[in-house]
Amino acid sequence: MSTYNLGQLTPDSTLLYFLRTLFGSDAEYAVYIPDSGDVIVLTKGQLVFLVERGCADAMVKTLPQLVSRNIVKPVNPDELDYPDEIRALYVSNTGSFINSLETALYPDEPRYPDWWEAPVPFAISSRGLLRLNETAKKLFGSGLEKLNAHELPDRDEFIVRLEGTNGARFMAFRKLKPGIFTLDDCTDDLNDAQDITWWASVGQAWTREIEALGGKWQRLANPPEGKSKAFRVCEWQGEVQGYLLIDMPRKKKAKAQAVKQEPKQEAKAKEAKTQPEEFAARKPDDVITNIGPQAMALLAAGQSRDHEGIGSDLLL
Repeated sequence: MSTYNLGQLTPDSTLLYFLRTLFGSDAEYAVYIPDSGDVIVLTKGQLVFLVERGCADAMVKTLPQLVSRNIVKPVNPDELDYPDEIRALYVSNTGSFINSLETALYPDEPRYPDWWEAPVPFAISSRGLLRLNETAKKLFGSGLEKLNAHELPDRDEFIVRLEGTNGARFMAFRKLKPGIFTLDDCTDDLNDAQDITWWASVGQAWTREIEALGGKWQRLANPPEGKSKAFRVCEWQGEVQGYLLIDMPRKKKAKAQAVKQEPKQEAKAKEAKTQPEEFAARKPDDVITNIGPQAMALLAAGQSRDHEGIGSDLLL
């Protein structure tokens, strides 16, 4: 056996590396299983031909393009006798392995690792399909298998949102090896994170309002000393996270406007002053109301300053 490691052989490997690994194994054929499209089966001689034609540095995953350009014509496993007895070297997104050529006839069924049925939720992505082990199905149901594996992010860790009758659910995928993931339901954690984000935005809006009103705020680890300034205790789920010290500017008291009061003498003089137009407009009865105290005393005594007789006759 060659020192070339199957674990290092991936769709991103070069055709030269594919060829060297093939010669270092007991396999007779080279097989590439893409995520979609036909499986490509090549002999050792065909791989040698591609390398000699200047494709040594081309990646394994470019084989479908080379086939479409008629640079090489793949082998049809159906035309071979006893494919179950022929050894082949396989390359796929879920890993590389050596198995019988019969596997190339049924490529939709992924090659599960030996530890697939361990009591840990696993998922495997193969040719656009996502499959769960029994542990994952018991924990999360088989709904995840409806996902299109082609649409999964090409990252070591990612989160998938699933819509259900009971609301949204979030599943965390963590890559163990190419095409194989562990699963974890992180719905509660995501909901808590969204709740924290909401209240954080509320706090920021509040502090911005304080600043807009000319106030100042400060985050403290311990309660402030004294009672001259206002502060708030910041808690989350019953645990104190710190203190918010608030210093607002004092409101200025509005000065009471002094009401100017006119002197009593000026008010009386103003009342006594009568314009000619005002006098002409008065009714006869108004004359009585404008008789001064001195004239009233004379009338009460039956006397008149100028015509005493006439005054006495009128009162009699």
